[in-house]
Amino acid sequence: MSLWQMFVSYSLLVASLLSLLTYWITKKFVLRKMNSTIMKVEHNYQQQIASLQMQLSGKVNMLEGMVDKLRLSNQELTRLNEIRSKFMSIAAHDLRQPLSSIQGFASVLMMDSPQGGGNNDQIALNNILKATDNMNMLMADLMDISMIESGRFKVEGEPFNFNALVSDVVTLQSVNAQKKGIFLQKTSYPLEITVEADRFRISQVLSNLIGNAIKFAPQGGRVETRFYVEDGWVVCNVSDNGPGILHSEKSKIFDKFHQSDNDRNLKKQGWGLGLSIAQEIVNAHGGEIGVESAGLGQGATFWFKIPQVALKPKDAKADTLRK
Repeated sequence: MSLWQMFVSYSLLVASLLSLLTYWITKKFVLRKMNSTIMKVEHNYQQQIASLQMQLSGKVNMLEGMVDKLRLSNQELTRLNEIRSKFMSIAAHDLRQPLSSIQGFASVLMMDSPQGGGNNDQIALNNILKATDNMNMLMADLMDISMIESGRFKVEGEPFNFNALVSDVVTLQSVNAQKKGIFLQKTSYPLEITVEADRFRISQVLSNLIGNAIKFAPQGGRVETRFYVEDGWVVCNVSDNGPGILHSEKSKIFDKFHQSDNDRNLKKQGWGLGLSIAQEIVNAHGGEIGVESAGLGQGATFWFKIPQVALKPKDAKADTLRK
């Protein structure tokens, strides 16, 4: 063997020994250090996870407690609402009897002495009759709200002449319009419209809309009622040239007890129940109700539409789901 071959063999041996030594040192120290570091990191993570689990458990317990309190609060709120609805119904019912008595006696006094009582007596009797009329309307609204909130509000559908209904309501409201100098106009539909709905309740909706329009229209203003048939729907519009409605107020105007801030004097004349009841009546017929106004000083148009033929219960439910 030559000297060069011996040198190469020796070099290979030394390299092999160095490799083995490096592997041993790496395994002995570096890997052990890495394992130790990994174990520490893993231990820290486990501690953090345990801490987070404890915090989460505490939050869950707190949330469960809040849910229990909310459930109890909802139960108490439901109970109070039921009590309030019953109170409103009982109060409205019991107050109507003495109001009817007051109204009846005042009417008798006016008939018995149409001229002998003097101006002051006549004015006083008129004021009594107006006050009892207002209170009776309020009692009726409270009873309707009570029925709506308790789920006892129902409508009874039967065929009737919608043209005749509008004429009757406009005729009754014309007295109030004349007192204020309002020009109350009805645009007649050329064909007879037969509707299957609750005549009394629909007349209640129309009376409310026309009455509000007369109330808000300026002295000497105008109120127009028009109706027509469109795709199986009877549509009715009531327009006035009153103070108009803010865009931001449109979404709240049908809420219970909501009253416009546009005119503080007019605000004192009602309780903000009529439009809410009208909405419930129209919805109960499977219809829609709304208002349009270009803004303050531009007047307003209240509208509602109901199906010309009454929706069957399953159809009404399906229509509600589609909305």
